[in-house]
Amino acid sequence: MPRFLATPTWLALWAGTAVLVAGVVVWLSAPTASFGWFAYAPLAGAVFDPVTHSWQQVVGPVLVLVGAVVAAFALGRLSVRRPH
Repeated sequence: MPRFLATPTWLALWAGTAVLVAGVVVWLSAPTASFGWFAYAPLAGAVFDPVTHSWQQVVGPVLVLVGAVVAAFALGRLSVRRPH
């Protein structure tokens, strides 16, 4: 087995990095807001709903946070290991 996959800590580091990158990709692929300046009253009797987030705008930051925490934990654990 390669050294970078030899321990669960290394696996956690690579998995955390992969989740972090996936979160950034999901977050950046989120559609942009399709409404204009929000001070105008809505036209044609439509109900104004200011909270219109796509799933990418919710899941992306969560994946980034989880990936960063897992990778930071693994890096911290690897930084205090004794060399063989």
